[in-house]
Amino acid sequence: MTAPDQTESSDRRRQIMEAALKVFSTRGFQGATNKDIAEAAGGISPGLIYHYFKDKQDLFFSLLREQGRLIQLADDPQQLMSLPPREGLTLIGHSYLGMLDAPENVAIFRIILTETLRFPEVADMIRQTIVDRVFRVLRAYLQHQIDQGHIRPHDTSLGVRAFLGSIVINVIAREVLRQPEALNTTNDQIVAMAVEIFLHGLSRVGGPPDV
Repeated sequence: MTAPDQTESSDRRRQIMEAALKVFSTRGFQGATNKDIAEAAGGISPGLIYHYFKDKQDLFFSLLREQGRLIQLADDPQQLMSLPPREGLTLIGHSYLGMLDAPENVAIFRIILTETLRFPEVADMIRQTIVDRVFRVLRAYLQHQIDQGHIRPHDTSLGVRAFLGSIVINVIAREVLRQPEALNTTNDQIVAMAVEIFLHGLSRVGGPPDV
């Protein structure tokens, strides 16, 4: 394929993904059809979508992978594994929140939230394809830090959920519920507080040494 052909193919793929995001945002994953996406992409043939994506699910997860920095981190975890707890958890937190840096990423978050609540099969699909893989990497990171003696032994599955949960609730308050105080909270503040509480809790005395 020549350079102009590669550019055209890349542009067409991007056009389809942008159209899919718009359709998923309004119709949801279950309600969206390739015909809808093709029309939103400028009236292309629905069959052309299969030239770039295996099916609607592949298109949806391509959107998640390209926008999801936490997913990218799970795909290449070596950088994470080399970091001490404070730096590693900060990277994890910012990688998660980085998925919400642009309006289109917020739309993806809302699609996931609403679709998984309404359709158990969509929740299973996302869990099996993405969430389980991301959690395996994050559990492995916490276990590595335990093995190194940097943090105390604990159930790493609960640890991952506890850390990410403290971030997720802030995201819901800010991006979904639009709570006034949450709207004024920055990503840096959210991550710093989540890391501090996870590593040291809120006790004033008898806390562990700094990591």
